[in-house]
Amino acid sequence: MAMKKEENDLITRVENGAPLGELFRKFYWLPAYPSAALQAGGKPYRLRLLGQNYVLFRGDSGKVACFDEQCPHRKASLALGRNENDSLQCLFHGWRFSVDGEMVEAPNITGDQVSFCKSVRFNSYQVVERGGIIWVWLGQGQAPKFPNLPFTDLPAEQRSVTSVEVPVNWLQGVEATMDSSHVSHLHQTQIQVRGRREQQNMLVDKHPRLEYERTHFGFRSVALRQLGEGKVYARVNHYVFPWYGVICAPDPGGPSTVFMSVPVDDTHYRAWFVHFNVHRPLGMTPLSASPDITNWPPLPPGPAEDNWGQNRDLMKRGHFTGFPDGVATEDFAMFMSQGPILDRTQEQLCSADTEVIRLRQMLLKAIRDYQNGEQPWVAQDDKLDYSEVYSVGGVINESEDWHVLLERAIAQINENRAATGA
Repeated sequence: MAMKKEENDLITRVENGAPLGELFRKFYWLPAYPSAALQAGGKPYRLRLLGQNYVLFRGDSGKVACFDEQCPHRKASLALGRNENDSLQCLFHGWRFSVDGEMVEAPNITGDQVSFCKSVRFNSYQVVERGGIIWVWLGQGQAPKFPNLPFTDLPAEQRSVTSVEVPVNWLQGVEATMDSSHVSHLHQTQIQVRGRREQQNMLVDKHPRLEYERTHFGFRSVALRQLGEGKVYARVNHYVFPWYGVICAPDPGGPSTVFMSVPVDDTHYRAWFVHFNVHRPLGMTPLSASPDITNWPPLPPGPAEDNWGQNRDLMKRGHFTGFPDGVATEDFAMFMSQGPILDRTQEQLCSADTEVIRLRQMLLKAIRDYQNGEQPWVAQDDKLDYSEVYSVGGVINESEDWHVLLERAIAQINENRAATGA
């Protein structure tokens, strides 16, 4: 059944006091910028999240701070400011703000500097650096516990991080991570050309049987593909509320991927790609070799008027989509073709969409709980443990339960930890 407009607005819009945006501010740490891209004493970064503008900078000491972008004096951009002495100084009149979130100088005023600086209303936000990412919490008061996601405490050689801004609503990105059936169709050329042996199994059965298991952090989505001769290819992925899709490794012991679709505003989101291996160093991957970690993978190369730069000649030569730059670019083309905010009132859904429907229902429940003054059951708090977010894929016998893949993976991870003393 198609959604109502009111429901679609609730699960997509984050600006101007929208309940979803306020829920995100209150309960969730948001990925803001790759750590490696923000240099000590260097250029500040103009950050936009949930429809509002902020500034990030790394002081000379290496500490990162996040403020509202506009100086509280005359509203000039602090992103233009001088980053020196572990502080950011507005160019307009010299007001200065330290990395500790305090106003420390106002050279254009007469009288007591200290008292004046303390009287200025100024918003500073809590920041942490984990997993190669700068995270911010945009709420007030006590921040929630930071989530122990599977990549956040890995050494740098076992993970890589990239991101890119996509000109569509955030939910279009999240939904794709839980849409198993699109992989066999949209990405078939990429799988044929670049996929590992076990990934080729996704092309054998293009209508997987889907199973679902609710968890305390969201749900597990399991796609089961028949291979014949009593064998099944199982992919166990995770949706972690609100914007994480944790996608399994192409083969046992290989690298997994976390996709994060974080709202910039109502019609843009930042797509994050974290490639990681809990067992061993990553080595060279397409993501780790990316030329610009703040603008990668590439968006489709052309405008809508030119079908987003689709290469029809390449399609005649056998490429399925005409977007050869990779899986993510193919996804982005589909999202952009859906429009800035997908009109879910006009969809005609089918049996392959059950996980997408569940994701939407989970969002709606969380928003309505929040509107009713209740803490959403998926609110990020000290009781939530993300240590079970292990996505895994592999071939099993038809008689086996897919849970054996998870059990083997967790046993291997625990064995590795015991061996290294981690």
